[in-house]
Amino acid sequence: MVNAQAESLFGYQPEELEGQPVEVLVPDAVRALHAQHRATYTADPKDRPMGSRIQLSARRRDGSTFPADISLANIDTDRGILVTAAVRDMTSRQQALEELEQANRNLESFAYSVSHDLRAPLRALSGFSAALLEECADGLGEAGRGYAERIQAASEQMATLIDDLLLLARVARAEINLQDVDLGAEVADIAGELRRGRPDRHVRFTIQQPVWVLADRDLVRTVLQNLLDNAWNFTSGRDDASIDFAAAPAADGRVCCHVRDNGAGFDPAYAAKLFQPFQRLHSARDFPGTGIGLASARQIVERHGGRTWAEGAVGAGATFYFTLRTAETI
Repeated sequence: MVNAQAESLFGYQPEELEGQPVEVLVPDAVRALHAQHRATYTADPKDRPMGSRIQLSARRRDGSTFPADISLANIDTDRGILVTAAVRDMTSRQQALEELEQANRNLESFAYSVSHDLRAPLRALSGFSAALLEECADGLGEAGRGYAERIQAASEQMATLIDDLLLLARVARAEINLQDVDLGAEVADIAGELRRGRPDRHVRFTIQQPVWVLADRDLVRTVLQNLLDNAWNFTSGRDDASIDFAAAPAADGRVCCHVRDNGAGFDPAYAAKLFQPFQRLHSARDFPGTGIGLASARQIVERHGGRTWAEGAVGAGATFYFTLRTAETI
């Protein structure tokens, strides 16, 4: 039995299909395999799944094929078990996905091309402004030296921004290699790097260990690096700075992790902007940065099937949360 939509989709009249095996709607090359699948599905009523969904190629009356999404379901009737198949033509969706993938490849290529073209003039700006300050400082005067220093600082900031944009592009397409990762150990390692980079600062770290998750180690390391850099940056005005990392079980086999600091905090009314590229809630003069780190952290977590959010208050610190799958071996 077929409905009007099936007639239109496959190009058959109902009487042409009556009594025919369903393989008439399957491409010739896979008919034998499909018959095996069908035999398995209908072999024993007690083993039949209550419903399933498959994707394969379908064949029209004129011999043309199309990608199909098929939902199967069993119906218990007076005539016995009947199997219904709801078929959707996936051609448009497949084309859209292919176009999206091509657009992403083009965007990545464009980003690398632009970054390469921009780096040369930026190096020139930085180099020549440094040369001015070194060789012509006396002739520039105080105002001239200030202008040269601002040119050098702006070119260096632009170079950092380019690097961060490329990172954002890479994490969007990076292949994910899932493995068991101890986030506690990673946080401790990053904390050590931060301390070695600024031995003059005294920051108290409280780190829960171990915290095992299933994730791509390099990508999740980037998440932790961005969150800890953020906390380190925004506690720079405190003599009693503290940064905490901890985790707790969450629903659906996940763990909820957080990085908490007692730094500058933020207005919770603008929390939604924190994870958007280039969105900053503080002046760059007070807290340097490009506004890309949290955006890349969110993108990485979402690619792992998790989510991110933040809580905070002005002058009372901030807490950034993210969820990941619990490690399988723990």
